[in-house]
Amino acid sequence: MIAKTFEKFNYITVTISVLLLLGISIYYSTLEIKWSFFDSQILNVLIIFSSFLLTSYSIDTVTRQLTIERSGRNALHLILYPLVILSYPTESVDLRFIISSALIFSAWRNFRIFLETKRDEQRLKRLLDTSLLLSLSVFLILDNILLFILPILVYFTANIKKDVKHLFLLTMTPLVFISSVYIVLEFFSYESYLFSSFLIGDDFSFLSKPVFSQAQAPFALLCCYYLIAVITKMIRTSGLQRRALDIVGILFFYTPFIIISFQENISGSEYHYFSLILVYFIAQIFSKKINKSIVNFIFISIITSIIIFKFLV
Repeated sequence: MIAKTFEKFNYITVTISVLLLLGISIYYSTLEIKWSFFDSQILNVLIIFSSFLLTSYSIDTVTRQLTIERSGRNALHLILYPLVILSYPTESVDLRFIISSALIFSAWRNFRIFLETKRDEQRLKRLLDTSLLLSLSVFLILDNILLFILPILVYFTANIKKDVKHLFLLTMTPLVFISSVYIVLEFFSYESYLFSSFLIGDDFSFLSKPVFSQAQAPFALLCCYYLIAVITKMIRTSGLQRRALDIVGILFFYTPFIIISFQENISGSEYHYFSLILVYFIAQIFSKKINKSIVNFIFISIITSIIIFKFLV
């Protein structure tokens, strides 16, 4: 079944994943659009679909190519990512979270490549891309500026040669880039369209909604598999740098809860901040030789919970 189809990374698995992401993008466009650059449904579909593809590409690089279990590669993460999206209790669409999460994951992809590569010119390029992508995410949600702390912490704990040029790119690039764009936008009175903040603004209320509802059941199931995967991953992982990256991933899983907890009108798009972390860790369950029946059971349980709690109940 699913385990057999996605056992290898090929055109079939990529096509199925892309079609599923396209279908979800169209479905998202039928929901209430809470925030978007455009009123056109077609443009919104293209933006959402492009963000999904960028996230999927980042997940594929981190999960399939950079994971420590290189010998156990498969394509199960390609089907897992659309299921993760469908598990989110999405009531409306806020493109700020969908786009900014895609930018953040792409930045993390470039930073992981920066840690892996040995070529100096390639490392500088990847680090510059990391800073620019994170800076772009700040334009949409100002609170994302706090995420610059993560690559800086990993940089100092990583077993790589330190260079002042690396710190300059990580710190000065966003300061110059973000401040310059903000000044230009303020001059034309457009700054209010960007740089939204959900922590220092007045549109939040701590736990103003019920902590758990039926629509969150599929997401809760994914969190259970995530906890199992974290324990498994930490047992398998050796080396300070690998453990540091995993710990950062674990910590990042909890940071979106801050925004979700304090926000009064939750759209459900906020959950997209969990995408890479959930897929990356759960995919580790399938990175070694395990019984295909277990793989199929996990996927069937996720699909069943989505159908029951999102489309039937």
